[in-house]
Amino acid sequence: MSNPPVYAPFEPADLDRMTMLFRHAFASTADGVRFYMSIIGDQNFRVMRRPGGAVGTLALLDMAQYFGGRAVPCRGIAAVAVEPGERGRGTGGRMMAAMLEEARADGMPISTLYPATLPLYSKAGYGMAGDRFTYRIPFGILRGLRPDPAPQLVSPTDRAVLAGLQRERAHRTNGLLERCELMWQRVRGTAEKPLDTFLIPGDDGPEGYLTLGSRAPDRTLHVEDWVALTPRAGRAILGFLAGWHSQANIVTWGGGPEDLLLHLLPDVGGAVASWEQWMVRVTDVAGALAARGWPIGVRAELTLDVADPLLPGNAGRYRLEIADGEASVERTGEPGTGAADIELGVDALATLYTGHLSPGTLAGLGRLRASPEALATATTLFAGPRPWLADMF
Repeated sequence: MSNPPVYAPFEPADLDRMTMLFRHAFASTADGVRFYMSIIGDQNFRVMRRPGGAVGTLALLDMAQYFGGRAVPCRGIAAVAVEPGERGRGTGGRMMAAMLEEARADGMPISTLYPATLPLYSKAGYGMAGDRFTYRIPFGILRGLRPDPAPQLVSPTDRAVLAGLQRERAHRTNGLLERCELMWQRVRGTAEKPLDTFLIPGDDGPEGYLTLGSRAPDRTLHVEDWVALTPRAGRAILGFLAGWHSQANIVTWGGGPEDLLLHLLPDVGGAVASWEQWMVRVTDVAGALAARGWPIGVRAELTLDVADPLLPGNAGRYRLEIADGEASVERTGEPGTGAADIELGVDALATLYTGHLSPGTLAGLGRLRASPEALATATTLFAGPRPWLADMF
């Protein structure tokens, strides 16, 4: 049997094989591959290499993701592709395992991705962590609305202003990103797909914005990007969109399970056009727990027994102490060394960490074991807005 492929940084000699991998996995062109790589940076690609060339690849997107009001360093994973002849031989699993070791060594306590398939990422210790919805609204629901205040076209767009608005929204919920360059490129538009951004003015500065392109041939208008920090800004966005009623039949936007625009609609009739779930992997239990925010005014303590077959140095017994929004975390031993308040795998820890499922639901699914008292404490500590992502990657 031949030796397994080796995980390594991208080299220029890998480009032809990379282009082939992207063509098979994502229907990309050579020009499209180079453009994509130019945004992310060649240094942020990894390959699985055999003597004949690359047989697998992925991209590293270093960002931050907000949980409990704090930005947690996060390694996003994108562009995962494995040559068809390598599938079923463990190449994808070895690539993910090596990437996770690298992320842990680089001080990235969590990793986030959208799964194209569950078995690969579940085996790697990722757990379901949140939602992203696309809402579909007939213009009849918006008819008669008027924007107050009227959004104002900005050109050129000041990215720092938009980033500040995104950051303020991210502080208030769970899961949103401190965007990397790829995320911003996708909402700024190109010569082939021009986009326009409109700021919603407020008494003390902008209260939100929306970014739009042209309506699609099927008379759908999609909001490419948006933020509303106040109900007034949300109503201004809806009123502004209502002005397209004679050009489009449907408006869509990406949002979360507690979507502000959805709850400001004046009538029923909206629908979910698509639903995506994303996953998180905890690569450093102590680092991840210490980095996120916690409820203010709460003092509590839990011991967590975390199993992690893929990263043995990450497994263990942890004592978590919470006091007024801060966490103190100490690894106190190996897993299974006496009774712990909560016992769970690293994949279930990810789901608990983001608040995607409650401790009681995870216990009901058989994914964690805990006493009633520990469940009640965990429910208080991990409570918060339901996690979601605005960006796809």
